[in-house]
Amino acid sequence: MKKIGICVIVNEGWFGGINYFLSLLSALNQYPHPEQEYYVLTNRSDIFNQGYRPHINIIQCDYLADNSERIRKLCRHFKTNIKLAYYARRHKLDLITHAIPGKRFLPPTVYWMPDFQHCHLPALFSEAELRGRDQSMEMVAERSGHLLLSSESAESDFRRFYPAYQSVQTHVLRFVPYIQEEDLAYQQQVLEQSQVEEDFFYLPNQFWVHKNHAVVVDALLQLPPEIKVMCTGSLNDYRNAVHIEQLLQRIKELGLEERFIVLGLVERDKMMSLMAQALAVINPSLFEGWSTTVEESKYTGKKIILSDLAVHREQAPADAVYFSPQDPSALAAAMLHIWQERNDERQRAVSRFTQARINLADNRALFAEKYQAIVSALLQQV
Repeated sequence: MKKIGICVIVNEGWFGGINYFLSLLSALNQYPHPEQEYYVLTNRSDIFNQGYRPHINIIQCDYLADNSERIRKLCRHFKTNIKLAYYARRHKLDLITHAIPGKRFLPPTVYWMPDFQHCHLPALFSEAELRGRDQSMEMVAERSGHLLLSSESAESDFRRFYPAYQSVQTHVLRFVPYIQEEDLAYQQQVLEQSQVEEDFFYLPNQFWVHKNHAVVVDALLQLPPEIKVMCTGSLNDYRNAVHIEQLLQRIKELGLEERFIVLGLVERDKMMSLMAQALAVINPSLFEGWSTTVEESKYTGKKIILSDLAVHREQAPADAVYFSPQDPSALAAAMLHIWQERNDERQRAVSRFTQARINLADNRALFAEKYQAIVSALLQQV
């Protein structure tokens, strides 16, 4: 039995990352590999309380969050994450995924790069962040030669922006979201209703600048007053602290408080409830790696209006409508068309949902099998 470490260092506000790992562990829990055992090394073991089967071990690793100057100096000196090395040795791990490889003390380690937003939108990052991400790619090339990615779009970006690292072998692992059975049952219940309380569009993105909420505000100005958008997501953008204040002020000045409704961060069951009831979901983002919003919408059979990004095309939700993220008129036209056909759209949602449930089951199995195949291939090269 090979022991595989999965490194999960949770930072505040990292909701997409948390959902990613919950999805991965859920798939590995449902579809075990006869020769692999998993050790989740995390500073937040309380998040992973799903009652996993014995082949998944959740390890509370308090030292992983230690960023003291002494620890940083030791990591720089040995060119290795000595905190991670401690736990790897303690649990006799054969391989680690989702962590920066080290030069010493660590077993073979594969880094996960969710996306290359910093290459597309460098103005949103500090110089230190840009330098840190580039250094991560340098360490991957020097110490591992393997890189885990979430989309073919990200793989293309890596080849484009880091041509010097052509020797790095990339492994694309598209994740499938963690959707509980009760969420699917509720969606089924909503679809079976002859009428809904009200029709609305749903935008479940964090309020970061690149999520591009502003284009939806501009689109609403061009639409009938009965059309509204419900928004959920964290209001904090650590890269632009005044962004949410400016957005809310503009909404107020335009008199759209009753049409662009900001609920902020809500519990997951509330989020999934809103998604189930929504006429359609909007993701107007200027950049994505492999959007959790799109995946959750896709596998609950929702109509989706998407910014025209390569990765959104790759995610390929059924009946999706694409628009330029800089064009509020195009977004308004898409929303109006769906609104005018909302009775028929509710009927089409039934067939989409039926197929989506089949796809979710099939692709969850593929998600687990792909990760396990990547791990097996890497172990053979050791």
